[in-house]
Amino acid sequence: MKALNKKITKGIGWTTVATFGNQGLRLLLKLVLAKLLLPEHYGLIGMANVFISFISLLSELGMGAALIQRPKEQMNESYYSTAFWVNFGVSLLGFGLISVAVAPLAAWFYQEDILIKLVPVLAIPIVLDSFYLIPKVKLSRELNFKPQAIREIISVLIAGMISIYLALQGFGVWSLAFNGIATSIISILLYYLHEPWSPKFEFDKIAFKSLFGFGGYVMVERIFSFFTSNIDYILIGKLIGSSALGAYTLGFILTDTFRKQFQSILGKVLYPAYSSIQHDIEQLRKYFLGVIKLNGLFLFPLMTFFAVMAEPLIKLGFGEKWEESIFPLRALSLAVIVHVIGGTTTTIMRSIGKADLIMKLNMITTIFITVPAITIGALLYGINGVAVGVLVNKILSYLVYQRHIYRELKLNIPTVLAQFKGMAAICVFISLMLYSLSYLEFSSLWYLIIGSCLTLLVYGNYLWFFEREILYKLKNLAQQKPKKKKNKVVLSNKI
Repeated sequence: MKALNKKITKGIGWTTVATFGNQGLRLLLKLVLAKLLLPEHYGLIGMANVFISFISLLSELGMGAALIQRPKEQMNESYYSTAFWVNFGVSLLGFGLISVAVAPLAAWFYQEDILIKLVPVLAIPIVLDSFYLIPKVKLSRELNFKPQAIREIISVLIAGMISIYLALQGFGVWSLAFNGIATSIISILLYYLHEPWSPKFEFDKIAFKSLFGFGGYVMVERIFSFFTSNIDYILIGKLIGSSALGAYTLGFILTDTFRKQFQSILGKVLYPAYSSIQHDIEQLRKYFLGVIKLNGLFLFPLMTFFAVMAEPLIKLGFGEKWEESIFPLRALSLAVIVHVIGGTTTTIMRSIGKADLIMKLNMITTIFITVPAITIGALLYGINGVAVGVLVNKILSYLVYQRHIYRELKLNIPTVLAQFKGMAAICVFISLMLYSLSYLEFSSLWYLIIGSCLTLLVYGNYLWFFEREILYKLKNLAQQKPKKKKNKVVLSNKI
């Protein structure tokens, strides 16, 4: 268990570097491009990505998750080759389907002719990404996240520079479209330089049945998660238009994207780690409680700040043309806080082989909660109603999930909520403090500066006095250096 803990801490450390470096660069790119482009450009990308993401889910077939979850003693090289050829073949079929059928359908659905050309270009990474799926899986199974961190940051940096150059040259929405292609191509080159794996020309039926038996549940669960995550984009794009969708997208980028990326720091590491101890419920429960508290410590204050300071953040950071994003940013910030309380339930349940349960819960919540809440919100109040619908969906879905998830881990809701009581109280205090500042006659810039400084000061003191143990653990993690392996000298008995 000590060896696993070391691998987890190193993995979290490098995944943190990758995620903050990756998302920091992506956020900087979006800030720059938001100044150069218009809300409707982001809206068009959002419309296209709804269709592309769905085909992308089908092409992967859950093979990556199945390969990681598979116990070491049940693995051999034929599993990797089989998974590659299946993924590559389905990706090609998916790209063909997108080019021939999905692109015209998207253009008709949203009444935007440019989507006929835009959608196939955005779909090219579906095929390209299959080329580094196996090298990435191999590194993840070994909990070796350093190479992944370095390669993700480099690919995002280079692709971002290409997008900014194209935007400056007047390419408009195409500067966003070519970003994904550049990222995929650079990633392929970098992964194969580190892990020069090539598939064998073989297809193992037993391996396919074994992988798809698990991956099939993962795929269906992800399909319903896709509809849960994209129904707001679909309805806004169809009922309101590309400009409104662009404004909503900005609020989504600043909230749920932060949540996804921060939780992916832990998810990328903990999924293979959970899988390796999937029969030890006590250890799983211990890790689960620690993870949700760590999520809360970082995301609670950030989302609180976004919710209160939405107006100066949007107007100063992006300009008056993005003013419609203010209310969605506030509502979506609260939705992220609710989501964080739920923890990484999907990750932990999938790792112990409960992919079928996650699939069923996703189906139930999507059909009976997500679609009605967001549809009603969109029809009544536009993008503001959609944002409120997302918040309502998070609350109700949380209640449905926890009844089943905590039963598996032998955890009750009060035990989970107890992890958040201190940080929740301090965030309420910060909210009141920031609202009080808004009544003083500060300019937006000074309000943002003073509010940021006070938030850091108050929350920093809370961490120091009440969460010092976690700070020490993070400090030790940052200072941890890998031990060098000493080469053993073997003396031959031959003369």
